[in-house]
Amino acid sequence: MKSLILTAGLGTRLRPLTLERAKPTIPLLGKPLLFWLLENLMSQGVDEFRLNLHHLPHSIEQIFERGPGLNMPVSFAHEPEILGTAGPLKANEAFFDNNTFLMVNGDIVIDFSFREAFAFHKEHGALATLLMFPQPSPPRYFPVRIDADGNLLNFPHISRMGNALPEAYVFTGIHILEPEIFQFIPHAMPYEINEQVYPEAIKRGAKVLGFPVSGYWNDVGSPQRYLEAQRDLLNMRTRLRVNQTKIPYTCVSPEARIEESATFGPFSTAGEGCLVRSESVVENSILWEDVEVTEKTHVHNCIAGSGVVLRNDVRNKIVTRFGDLDISA
Repeated sequence: MKSLILTAGLGTRLRPLTLERAKPTIPLLGKPLLFWLLENLMSQGVDEFRLNLHHLPHSIEQIFERGPGLNMPVSFAHEPEILGTAGPLKANEAFFDNNTFLMVNGDIVIDFSFREAFAFHKEHGALATLLMFPQPSPPRYFPVRIDADGNLLNFPHISRMGNALPEAYVFTGIHILEPEIFQFIPHAMPYEINEQVYPEAIKRGAKVLGFPVSGYWNDVGSPQRYLEAQRDLLNMRTRLRVNQTKIPYTCVSPEARIEESATFGPFSTAGEGCLVRSESVVENSILWEDVEVTEKTHVHNCIAGSGVVLRNDVRNKIVTRFGDLDISA
């Protein structure tokens, strides 16, 4: 099976981190965020990926030039102009054969099976099946509503009468699609699949359905969600394989050094070349590569970009070479 992975976005909600590298490449427990997704999809039968590139494209290409990325079946499509969510599908139509395929947002961490969703998609003769994840109350995201047959009753730009299931869902960013979807997308222009393609397809009688899944899903679209994904993985809230280090609830690169009198963790990671000096404390934080934490510095709920030096008391901040951002709100 083939999949388009949407990786062209600007990552504005994670700036200034994404001024340094594209969002799908930000480190999560020592490997690029995108690898967590691709490894899961490969385990479920996806054997070829097309990635659309726009923002800092080389930062994405280079993660596939070494280590585990070397063996991943990826190819790239450069977008001089961002084409939205449906435009890349049309631009890469020749990549897909005449079989069911996927389109997936490139900034999510998932741990659930697609098997029942694929069976549902085929049994109902759907043009598109959108995977939905249950939301807590009150909902954090737009509350998607579906009925017992999977019909979308409340979805962005779609509102229909019907007997909705009691649960409110969030769309996971995963689409199961049939090749007939291409007839609804104009060529060589920006176009959106949720806002433009699906309402028109439903109007013309096509089945665009929702299917609930359970397990783990995280949209790593904000600093808070980035830190949350790290906590969830270190806290073993998923079945994803996590290589924790000898300090509980941490992940420290073998090329990083934590001095003996420093306190590191819980829920913290340190990338290659990091140095955490004596009597410092680092908790609930993400240190990219070559970060230095000076003596007697307290770092709490922070994300440090590569090559920065943290001094004194650093709390609830993104710190990068391109500027800092308060994330306490």
